[in-house]
Amino acid sequence: MDTTMRLPVSWRGLGFLCLLLNALCSSFAVAHDSDGTIHIIHLSTNPNKDGQEEPEMTHKAYLKAALGNSSDEVDSCLIYCYKNVFNGFAAKLTSEQVNTMTSLDGVISVIPNSFGKVQTTNSWRFLGVESRSDPLTGALWQKANFGEDVIIGIIDTGIWPESPSFRDDGIGPIPGRWKGECIDADLFTKDLCNRKLIGAKFFHDANPGVTNDTFLYDYNSARDIDGHGTHVSSIAAGNFVAGANSNGYANGTAKGGAPYARIATYKVCWTNAACSFADIVAAIDEAIADGVDVISISIGGTPQGTPFYLDMVSIASFNAMKHGILISFAAGNEGPYTETVNHVEPWVVTVAAGSQDRFLGADVHVGLAGERLPALKLRGSSRTNYSTISAPLAVLPEASRYCYNGTLDSTDVEGKIVFCLQGDISELWYDKAYVVEAAGGVGIIVGVTAEAFDYQLKTAPDFYGFPGVIVAAPDASLIESFISAGFGQYSAGAIQPVATIFGGRTLKGIRPSPTVGDFSGRGPNPVTPDILKPDIMAPGVDILAAFADNRVPYMIMYGTSMAAPHIGGIAALLKAIHPKWSPAAIKSAIMTSARIHDNTNRAIRDFDGSTATPFAVGSGFVNPVAAADPGLVYDASPRDYSLFLCALGYGDMNVEVISGAKNFCSKEKYYPAAANLNYPSLSVANLTDETTVITRRVANVGIPRSVYVVSYQAPPGVKMTISPTILRFTALYQTKTFKVKFQRTEPADYSKQTYIFGSYTWSSGRYHVKSPIVLGTQPYNTTQ
Repeated sequence: MDTTMRLPVSWRGLGFLCLLLNALCSSFAVAHDSDGTIHIIHLSTNPNKDGQEEPEMTHKAYLKAALGNSSDEVDSCLIYCYKNVFNGFAAKLTSEQVNTMTSLDGVISVIPNSFGKVQTTNSWRFLGVESRSDPLTGALWQKANFGEDVIIGIIDTGIWPESPSFRDDGIGPIPGRWKGECIDADLFTKDLCNRKLIGAKFFHDANPGVTNDTFLYDYNSARDIDGHGTHVSSIAAGNFVAGANSNGYANGTAKGGAPYARIATYKVCWTNAACSFADIVAAIDEAIADGVDVISISIGGTPQGTPFYLDMVSIASFNAMKHGILISFAAGNEGPYTETVNHVEPWVVTVAAGSQDRFLGADVHVGLAGERLPALKLRGSSRTNYSTISAPLAVLPEASRYCYNGTLDSTDVEGKIVFCLQGDISELWYDKAYVVEAAGGVGIIVGVTAEAFDYQLKTAPDFYGFPGVIVAAPDASLIESFISAGFGQYSAGAIQPVATIFGGRTLKGIRPSPTVGDFSGRGPNPVTPDILKPDIMAPGVDILAAFADNRVPYMIMYGTSMAAPHIGGIAALLKAIHPKWSPAAIKSAIMTSARIHDNTNRAIRDFDGSTATPFAVGSGFVNPVAAADPGLVYDASPRDYSLFLCALGYGDMNVEVISGAKNFCSKEKYYPAAANLNYPSLSVANLTDETTVITRRVANVGIPRSVYVVSYQAPPGVKMTISPTILRFTALYQTKTFKVKFQRTEPADYSKQTYIFGSYTWSSGRYHVKSPIVLGTQPYNTTQ
C-alpha cells in the first residue's frame, strides 16, 4: 500500500467536539500516555436544557477539578464531549484521578473504556422482498418507495465509496433534515459522497491501539480497508448492481434491503486496534445529531453479564431509542454455546444468523481410469474460483489420511487430487489445502468424519484459489470405502483411481432452509433472562455484498455481522411506511410476524438438525412483507424501559445513568416484575411453584374494526391460561391488555437451570401475531 499519499489528519465530530487539541496533544499522544487510561464520565445534569451553560465548559470544569491542573493539561486529557447520548465526556485519568472524579457532586458514574471487535444477491429474494421474476421490483419495496429518505447509520470499519452499490442512480435529493457531512481526510474527499452516501466520519481518539503506525495499514479517514463496513452497508442499503458475483459464485443483482435509503458511515474500528466503546458512543452521539433513523452495528459487546449501567454502548443505545432511532445489533459469533448472545438490552434488536436457500459448491466424481462412468457422483461445498480439474486420486497410507503438516510424501500426491479427512472440528480446510499444494497436489477433497459436523457445508469454504471442496460425512465414507476396496491394486499400480472436481456452481432452492448458523450467539440472556435474546434471525450465511477493493468489488462473508444489517434495512422500509412508529413498534412488527417454519414446513432446525429453540432463533426467521402489516404491536416507551430497570433492582442512581431520569424508582409507587415489560416475546427466568401472572398490552395497527382470538401451546408441565381470550378493536391504535397465567403441574427441579418452551398467537383471520414463551428454573443458591 502506498503510504506517501496518507495525511496524518485526526478529526473529531463537530457535533460533539469540545475543543481542538494542539499538535503536541494529538489523539496518539493521549492514547499512549502512561499516566492514565481512558474513562467515560457520566454527569447527572442534562446539558441540553435551557439556561444551562454549554456542556463542554461544564465538562472541562469537572475534569480540571479532578486533575487539579492547568487548562492546557485539561485539554490534553479531554477526548470527547457527549451531548446527545447522555451528559458526559471521555477523558484520560489515573486511578487517583478516577477516585477524585467519582467523589465530585454530580458525577454519577466513571467507567473504564473497553473494546469490541467486528462480528446480497439472493437473501432478499429468499425473504420475499424481491419479486421472483424481476430483481429490481417487489411489492414491499414499492410500498416503502425503496426506503428513500430514510437514513441508515452504519457504525463499523468505514466504507469504500467507489463501490457501485453506493451510486445514487434513481435517488432523489438529500433529505432537508440531514445535518451530517462527509469529512475530507486520507484518500477520502467530500465529492466521493452523493445522494446515496450522505455522511462519512471517523473516530479513534479514544483508541490507544491507533497510532501513526496504524495508518501504514489503514486509512486515517472513513475509507474502509477491512471490507467489513462496506459489506454490511451494502446489505442494509446498497443500490441495485447487476452482474455482481464473487469468483463467479452467487451471480445476480446485488442490492440492499432498502436500496434507495441513504447511508451515513461512522468508522470506529481500525486495523489491529479493534473498536473502542468510547469511540462507538461518540459515533452514536454524532448519528443522533446528524439525523439518522436507523443504526446498524455489527460489533461485539461488553463481557457477558455486564449490567446495563456499566455498559456505555447500552446506555448510548437507550438514548438513541429516546430519539426515535432503532438500533440493530449483531448477536455475536460465539455460538453454539449457551449464554453467548451479545447486546441483550430490551430497547434494541438483537439479531441471530441463519442460512438461506442457496448452496455454493461443486460436483465431485470419483472412479477408475478408463471407465466411462464414475463410481461416485457427489457434491461438495466450496466458493473457490477454479476450472474443472481431473487428475489421479492419491492413495495415502494410514498416517497421512488427515493431511497434517509434515505427513504427506510428494511421491504420493504430486500431480494428484488428494482426499483428506477432517479429524476434528478445529482443523481448517485451507490449512490442509496448503499442505497438499506444498507437496505437489493439484486439488483437495476434504471429508467430514462425523455427521454432527456436516453443518460446515452450509458455510462454503474458501480454499484461496486452490481447487477444493468439502464433502459431508456420508459421502466421505463412500470415498473411503472406494479407496479401501481397491487399495492393494491401487498401490500396485494395476488400477488407477481418478477424481474430477468440477467448476463451482450456485444452487438455489436448497431444503431445508433456513437453518441456524452454528456460530450464531445463543441465549439465555446473561444479564436478565426475563428478556428473551436474540430477538430475531436473519440471513447471515454466505452473503454476497460489496467489498473494500475495486479489484474484488463483491465478496461472500458470513456471521451475525451480516444478519444485523438485514434487519437494519428492513427497519428502514418499515420506517418509510410507518414514519410515526416507535423503535419498539417496529421491533414488535419484525418479531411477531417472523416465520417459525422452514421451506419444508417443519420447525426451523439448528445447525445440527435438531429443532431450534428460541435461544437460537428468538421469535423466528424474519418475514419482511408480513412485518410491514403486522396487525398488532407491543409498544414500549422510555418510561416502560425505566420501570423495567427498577424491577431489576438497579436503584435511582443506576437508572439515572441509563435513562437520565432523576429519582425515577423512588417516585414510582409501583413497578411490575421485569418479565412484565411489554415485550413481543415472553420469558420468565424462574417459574416457581406459585402461580405467575404476566401482563401484556397490544395496539391495533391493522384493520380498525377487528377481532383477535388467542391460541397457545403451553410449555410442558405447565398449565397456561390467557384472559381475555378475545380482543375486540373498534379503531386504529386502540390498545388492549391481557394476562397470561402459568401454574406448574409437575414439580420443578431446582437443583439445576432448565428451560421449557411454548408460544401463543393472536389471530384475526388476516393476521397472526405470534410470541414465543420461555420459562426457566434457576437453582437455589445454597451458600446463602
